[in-house]
Amino acid sequence: MVDFVICALTNLFRIFLIDRFVAIFLGKKEEKKNIKLIVCACFFIINTALFWIFRTAWINIFSNLIGICAIVRVYTKSVKTNIFVTCSVYLINCGCDVAVYSLFTNYRDGQAYNQVYAVVVLLLILICELLAEKLITIHKNAETAQTFPLILVPLCSIAVICFFIYAGTYVGREAAIVSLGLLVINFLMLYLYNLLLRSVSQKYEVQMLEQKVRVYANQLDVIRQSEEKIKILRHDMKHHMNEIRLLADKYHVVEIGEYIDCMEQSIRNPDEMVSSGNVEIDSVLNYMLQKARDTLKNVNVKVILPEKMKHAFDMNVLMGNLLENAIEAAARMDRKYLKVTMVFKRGVLRIGIENSYLPAEIENGEPQGRQHFLTTKKEKEQHGFGLKSVEKIVEAYNGTMEITTQKEVFCVNLILYMPEP
Repeated sequence: MVDFVICALTNLFRIFLIDRFVAIFLGKKEEKKNIKLIVCACFFIINTALFWIFRTAWINIFSNLIGICAIVRVYTKSVKTNIFVTCSVYLINCGCDVAVYSLFTNYRDGQAYNQVYAVVVLLLILICELLAEKLITIHKNAETAQTFPLILVPLCSIAVICFFIYAGTYVGREAAIVSLGLLVINFLMLYLYNLLLRSVSQKYEVQMLEQKVRVYANQLDVIRQSEEKIKILRHDMKHHMNEIRLLADKYHVVEIGEYIDCMEQSIRNPDEMVSSGNVEIDSVLNYMLQKARDTLKNVNVKVILPEKMKHAFDMNVLMGNLLENAIEAAARMDRKYLKVTMVFKRGVLRIGIENSYLPAEIENGEPQGRQHFLTTKKEKEQHGFGLKSVEKIVEAYNGTMEITTQKEVFCVNLILYMPEP
């Protein structure tokens, strides 16, 4: 009975890890969660029953391949992708099986073995899954997955089980109960880790939404102030026109120019630092640049954008994250310098941000000359999503991001390709 319970639990946990493997390759599909649960449940029931009844390698291989293929089918409809991911995931599972059973037993097809070995196999698969998650997220430049410390938990669990095996007590009920307890501990560890990542991600999304509300509230205030100035000018327009007509009759050209400059100055809103005509992008730029003007000494801005520019949401996320990092870095320096350039021409958007910075905040040494940002925020584990969002947007528009440093000036230059509005 204990062996059957361990067999069922290890198979359930293994299917859970298979789903995580597939999600690493193909990305998560939250919208198909119910379908995935049904497929995994059917896979678990059929696979467990076939294994416990027949204990035959070929039947086990066939049922696993069909089950993994069904899970992958939930994520993608591509036949080639399905075959590749199914074979890759199964080979990892099969490799762990062969490694454990060849090390501890003389395997014979159809023979029943103690399910303690199945726990060791599962823990080995868990280590492979954590390593794959870390390697693939590093390749995608993600900074949120800290899986290396988690590997110590299944490694220690394997060491404990191996101690029971080599001590000669692995056939006892005590060893089976300990293995079952270690299995539950590893499952809870992985579950809590997922909850932590989801919580951090949701907190970042909430912060982005709160900032978006502040951005639009600020822009509405800027528009209201500008409209009030225009109303005042319109109310006094008759007097202004009379004055200009008198100066024109006397051919006072210089005085006319000075008077028009005064009129322009009276309607100019100091809070409206950017006025490209694109309301959404102007909103985030005005909000961030007002913060920069309050804390920095030297702020230069050049923005040339079409009024009906597409993908404004992506641009808001991109500029909001880059400017927030630049302003925080520049504020810690005596120079307090920031320069922003954003120009769209012939389907190419060029973005340049320069700011003063402390060289100790940048760490060199990544391949191909890329620098790695070291966050200066106190809660380091809750940050890193901003740069990840920027890199995803750059990749989505087939763009490039170049990071350079000159003395105490940090430069980020982006080129994005997008259709003409």
